[in-house]
This record gives sequence, structure tokens and C-alpha cells, in this order.
Amino acid sequence: MNDLASTVKKIIEEVLVKMDFQGNAEISEEGQDFISANIQSDEAGWLIGKGAENLAALQQIIRAILNKKLGETTPRFSLDVNFYQKSRLETLTRMAKNLAEEVLMTGESRWLPPMSSFERRAVHLALVDFSGIKTESEGEREERRVVIKPVVKE
Repeated sequence: MNDLASTVKKIIEEVLVKMDFQGNAEISEEGQDFISANIQSDEAGWLIGKGAENLAALQQIIRAILNKKLGETTPRFSLDVNFYQKSRLETLTRMAKNLAEEVLMTGESRWLPPMSSFERRAVHLALVDFSGIKTESEGEREERRVVIKPVVKE
């Protein structure tokens, strides 16, 4: 683990201690300018929160601390807890592909549940090469969702 990854790990674990949570940060470097961190904790429910709101807030706080401490050397960074985000994205991707198959069979649009911009982007990317369908985001704020539509041939 390089110095930057060690610093990220140390900051995450210091924040957990100050928040009175138990957990260990596991760091994986994905390229020179991206660090992925996963907190392993028995208190994951509290750290993730409803709709992953606490996780998003925790990521913002840690990102702010990193920016303050590291300045221009701050890497792009993502945070997860007990691989919740990873599992959620895998589930959403499977659901989106199944719905895309339905759209192809029925010719009718299908909607996914409301989700964050991060999750919507992952769904759009998962279906980008799926021929015969197109994806769009619809709705406002927390009700924004992905709709999968058949491509109408003219």
C-alpha cells in the first residue's frame, strides 16, 4: 500500500473512532488516481443508513478531510461499508438487464425504482451496449429513476 492509500486508511479509521464506531478500512488502489475504500463493521446499518444516506454523508465528510489534508494530491475516492454499494450495483444491474429483456419481448417500457445519480449512471452504463433498447432518466430529485424503452425503428 502506497503512502496515499495509507493516509486514506488512517483518516477513515480516525473518523470512525471519533464517531464512536468500530470498523476497519480496507483500501484498494484502482489506478494511480482512484482509491476505493470499504469499511468492515458490525455497525454497518448505522453507517449505511436508510437509502445509503449516511454512507453518502460519510463519504462527503471523508472527502472533505482528504481535500483539506492532501490538497491537489487528493485522489478520486469512493467509500463502501461491508460492500453494500458493490452488492447494490450488482443487484441493480441484474434487475436492469432482466427488465431490458422484458422490453425487447413486450415492446413496452419498464421503470426501475428511484435511485441516486451514481446508481442511475451504473444502470445506463450496464445497458449501453444492449441493442434494441434505450435508457433515460425521468423524474425529479429523490424520485428520479431510469426508464428502459424499446428503440422504435422508423
